[in-house]
Amino acid sequence: MLAMSVMTDGPDFDSAVLRLSGAGTMEELDEGELERYRSFYLHPLDLNAAGRGRLLSSGLLTAFQAASLLDWRERFGDILSYAELAMLDGFDEETAEALRRFTKLESAGPPGKRSGGGWRHDVMLRGAARSNLESAPEQAFGMRYRLSAGEKAELHLAGRNTYGRPGFGAGTVSAAWYGRHAKVVLGHFNARFGQGLAVWSGFSMSPYGSIDSFRRSASGFSPTGSFSPEYCGAAADIDLGRWNAGLAYSFDGNAAIGSLSYCARRFSGGVTASGGAVSADFKLGFPGLSLYGEAAWKEAPSALAGLHWVPSYGYKAGLQLRWIKGVPELLAGASLKPADVVAACSPEQFRLMGRYAPEIRLGRFGLKPLVRLAARKKGAWRLEGRGELHASCGPFGVSSRFDLVKCKSAAWLVNSEAGYSAEKFRCWLRATLFCIDDWDDRIYVYERDAPGSFNVPAYYGRGRALSFVGAWKFTARQAVYWRCSFIDYPWMTKYKEPRAEVKLQYQLRL
Repeated sequence: MLAMSVMTDGPDFDSAVLRLSGAGTMEELDEGELERYRSFYLHPLDLNAAGRGRLLSSGLLTAFQAASLLDWRERFGDILSYAELAMLDGFDEETAEALRRFTKLESAGPPGKRSGGGWRHDVMLRGAARSNLESAPEQAFGMRYRLSAGEKAELHLAGRNTYGRPGFGAGTVSAAWYGRHAKVVLGHFNARFGQGLAVWSGFSMSPYGSIDSFRRSASGFSPTGSFSPEYCGAAADIDLGRWNAGLAYSFDGNAAIGSLSYCARRFSGGVTASGGAVSADFKLGFPGLSLYGEAAWKEAPSALAGLHWVPSYGYKAGLQLRWIKGVPELLAGASLKPADVVAACSPEQFRLMGRYAPEIRLGRFGLKPLVRLAARKKGAWRLEGRGELHASCGPFGVSSRFDLVKCKSAAWLVNSEAGYSAEKFRCWLRATLFCIDDWDDRIYVYERDAPGSFNVPAYYGRGRALSFVGAWKFTARQAVYWRCSFIDYPWMTKYKEPRAEVKLQYQLRL
């Protein structure tokens, strides 16, 4: 059965991404990371069919969760509901609900049996043009192709140019095969091990956004559809019971990577080496409590150790001590649903973030207010305040956001958005006003865009902006996406060029 096209931007999709990624806000992610979640929204990962290599390389599960899931499947057979998934060690109701957006549970029969899965194709073509209204428009184009054979194999092809770089270049080619006890990746690939102190390619989460961002979930070697991959060559690993051995070579940088890891339900650990970097890491899990750490050498020694505690549903706490490039840092946080707070302290900086986000239902109306306060001292203090309000009634929704920043001077931004969201058609209209006189006070805002286009502009100056974003699924397998935007600066003393942009994207699924 075909899933709905990826017209996913919205509070439910965003909250699921934040829960699984560990990010505090959507602005902390990058294009490749968000595209990975959108890919799984389009083609959900079958938790009853995927082997260990596929589960880990997806990046959706930790090694402890994957081991717990595989052990349950072998002993009791397929998982039949997300309520059952939430009962497994390493999972809870919030995690299971977030995974529902990106996974599926297809029953395959007796314990240990693996379901198949047919061939699926995805084609995305994108064109964009922007102009400052005084010169010829700049143009940019992009394409993605993904071929998958259930949970057994996948192929990624991607290429694009940008406004500043008109040539397409070589693009991205990445293929992977997942056996029951082995995995092979050819072409471009990601390599993510331990807590990222020695080997971690691509996007790396900042540990300051939320408690869940303190620790990382390594995915080992995995294929990538990123427009800017880091490694290109060949990678493979093999499961030897509870042990896993991996080896890779990348022509980019002439780098060799080797790993050896052990994974059980309660304990996992491993060693990784690449060039002049070497590390050893571990994770120890108990019901409601996990301990983790890594020690590494990469030009200089570094280490971290931490704990994550969940005393009961809706409550959790985290603590981590880091030693990076000779600088010690202590991170601590707590979450008492629906509020959380995170603090970080080192000789170089101090950070504090607090957030309160309850969910309110008033009959058919749903309200989601959010208040976020943040403080950072790294040379100079930067104080941030944000308030958000989302309201929905059936397919209609409205939202508004207000940001206030005090660093070099006082700055503010406010936007309001109205939208309509149905199965075949979705659209949103957003208006923004801002007054930001100093570049150090700039405000980043995550904005809706077509799948594969991560849009987090940095607002600066005194101006206004307007955008109209939409998606139309005109057949079961075809959809078009668009974004039209305009920004100008009528209240600045020094002239700044206005800019208009139009994006159009077509997606075909077979």
